[in-house]
Amino acid sequence: MKITPSKLRDFFNSPETYGSVLLHGSDYSRMNMYTQKILDHINCNNEFVIHKMEFLKANRDPEQLLVSLMTVPMFGQKPLVLLTDAKDMLSADLKTVMEGMDTQHCYVMIQARELSGASTLKGYYNNHKTFAAVGCYKEEDVGFIVADFLEKHGISYGHSTFKLLCTTIKHSAACIQPELEKLLLYLGEKKSLSTEDVRKSLSTDVDPVLDDLCVAIADGTLADVLKCADTLMRNRISPVLAIRSGMKYFMQLEYLLRAAQNQVSIDSALKALQPPVFFRLIPKLKRNAESVSYKTVQVILRRLLEAEMQCKLSDATQEVVFKYLMCSLAAFVKRAEGKPLHQYGYHSL
Repeated sequence: MKITPSKLRDFFNSPETYGSVLLHGSDYSRMNMYTQKILDHINCNNEFVIHKMEFLKANRDPEQLLVSLMTVPMFGQKPLVLLTDAKDMLSADLKTVMEGMDTQHCYVMIQARELSGASTLKGYYNNHKTFAAVGCYKEEDVGFIVADFLEKHGISYGHSTFKLLCTTIKHSAACIQPELEKLLLYLGEKKSLSTEDVRKSLSTDVDPVLDDLCVAIADGTLADVLKCADTLMRNRISPVLAIRSGMKYFMQLEYLLRAAQNQVSIDSALKALQPPVFFRLIPKLKRNAESVSYKTVQVILRRLLEAEMQCKLSDATQEVVFKYLMCSLAAFVKRAEGKPLHQYGYHSL
C-alpha cells in the first residue's frame, strides 16, 4: 500500500506490522533517515540480525534470500534483510519469494532510487494489501520529520517557528538530518525554539559534514576522515563539491595564519573574513590555526587542486579516488606536524 505523507506517523509507530517496506525516491538523506528509524523501531530489542544484499542479485537469483526468509529461527535472531539499489523490474521468482515469506519471523526492506511509472516493483508494493511503499522526495512535506526530531529532543516551539523551520529545510539544498543536527548544536542546552534561532542556525545550505571532513584532515585523524567521507557519499554529495568545500575551508585557514604572521589576532582576522564564518566552525578554525603550520596548509591547498583533477580524470569511480586522496591528506598532515601515526591506531598510506 502507498504510504502518503499524512500517514507517515502511523506507519512509523508500527512499521513491523507491514512485513516489508519499499523506500524509493531521489532524496537519499530522507531515505537514510527513514531506514534508520525503521531499524531502530523494529530491532529495539535486538530480535533481528540484519543482512544486506544487492537487489539485482536477489532479483536474478533469490535462492540465498529464500533460505534466509524461510528459515524459522529456533534459538537465534530473526532475519531482517535490506535489499539495496533496487531497479524498476521485479522478477517473477523474487515476487514468489516475497509472497511466500512468513512476516512473523522475518522482515524485508528495499531501497530504490527514483522508479518509473511503469515499475513493476513500485506497482507491486503500492497495490499490496500489507506491504508498504514510502516515497522519499525533496518536494514532499517535512513536517513529520521535523516534529518527530524536535519531540525526540524535548524542544518546544510555536506554530510560526515550526512553519518557518519546515519551509527553510524543504527549500534548502542541504540534507535534512545534517540541518536538524546543526539546529540542535546551535540551541545547545536551550529547549525552546524561536524564529531567530532558525534564521541564525540555518543561514547556510552547506552540509556540516563537509566542514567536519576538513577539520578531520587538519587534525590528521584518519578514522574521522573515513567516517565523514562515507557520510557524504551516502548523502550523495559529489566528490568534486566536497573538494571545493575543502578548498574554501583551507583558504580561510590560510588567511588566518597569514594574518597571524602580520601580528593580527585570530579573533580580529575571523571578524574580517567575508562571507562570515558560520558559528559552529569558529572554534574549530581557531584550533586548527594553532595546530597546523602555514606551510602545511599551502601544501593541502595544492593537493586539493590536484585531487579535483584526479577525480575528474581517473578511470576508477570518483568516490574511491576521493576517499583515498582525503585519507592521504590526513596522513600527510600528521607526518608534517611531527606526530606519529601509530598513536591514532592506523598506518601511513
